Amino acid sequence: MLVVAMLAVVTGVGLYVASTQGPRSATPPASSSTTTSASSSLTPSISPSAAPRPVVVQGPTFTTSGNQILADGAPFVPYGVTVFGLAYPNWQDHVDSDEQQIDVTASTWHGNTVRVQVAPSNLLDQAPYDAAYLTAVESEVAAAQADHLVVILTAQDERTTKIPMPTKSTAAFWRLMAPIYAHDPDVWFDLFNEPRLGASAAGDSAGLWNIWRNGGSGYVGMQHLVKTVRARAPNLVLVEGLDKAETLAGLPTHPIEGASVAYAVHPYFSGPELSSPTAWGENWGNLSGQFPIVADEWGEYESQMASCQQNAPTLVPQFLAYLADHNIGLIAWALKPGVLVVGHDLADPTQFSPGEPFVCAAGDVGSQNGQGVGADVLAYFAAHSRSIP
Repeated sequence: MLVVAMLAVVTGVGLYVASTQGPRSATPPASSSTTTSASSSLTPSISPSAAPRPVVVQGPTFTTSGNQILADGAPFVPYGVTVFGLAYPNWQDHVDSDEQQIDVTASTWHGNTVRVQVAPSNLLDQAPYDAAYLTAVESEVAAAQADHLVVILTAQDERTTKIPMPTKSTAAFWRLMAPIYAHDPDVWFDLFNEPRLGASAAGDSAGLWNIWRNGGSGYVGMQHLVKTVRARAPNLVLVEGLDKAETLAGLPTHPIEGASVAYAVHPYFSGPELSSPTAWGENWGNLSGQFPIVADEWGEYESQMASCQQNAPTLVPQFLAYLADHNIGLIAWALKPGVLVVGHDLADPTQFSPGEPFVCAAGDVGSQNGQGVGADVLAYFAAHSRSIP
């Protein structure tokens, strides 16, 4: 278990108080002088006088090697939940709830990781950035680290600008955010939530994957976002696949270059074609022998959503066993009434009720007392999750 202390860090622009964890020294950030001309042309730089002060935290260094994520050289598999309050336009109303969910992830749900969704448009809605919003982000990260959790910061635009792929604003977000946590390897960067590139952008699968990797049709490619981060920070990055992160099938011919890159899928049961071991293997599972992969958002509960499948009570145990067999981490969605938990009790998991039908028509976000995967996830995390070394 990590030791948490308070460190006053004197930077060039003032005094910043941050948590420190463990005895190791953090890896220094890459020099901003290595920024590519492409990134400079896409987004303006934040002036030094306006730049937020960096958080300086000591902890294990996360890297990738082959198909594994490593913490100080030892295999690490992330398990936890997604917290999404900061992704709303009215994010101020959700900070307290987010921090409660973060605490429960560690204390009740056996998590070693929490995925915090952050909206670039909320951070950049003021020039040069919204200081109050950044403070809220830092508060949630600090709360997670006090609970000894790895933090995955995810750029999430679905509830604000609704852009389907990364744009210049996404690059601007990471140009600002990456240096803040460059000395804090317990914070990972999930570069863009659920790329939703459709057939209108390109006429064939190879064209879609080329835009995903290299950009085009007005979008910024994942490779550019990785370079943007790497010019400023060494933190581990997660790159989500196409079709709302349901597939990584194009990865072998379109891999992302760079150190400490892992890949993410959101393997919801979106129809029979995505809900079998064969489909899991074709879309992402078979690649887990080559690349480090995390299922960094997934859930199953009674709802009207397309991802709800009536055979869930038998399918879910197969799915969790598949993840375990392939050493793939899992970040569940979410501690929301009727999804992972019953009502508003964050310690009362949903479950499948023997003898009662699992109904895929209970509402868009699940009925508060409906069936769901909560108890299965709780037991799975208890059996597999391990603390940060």
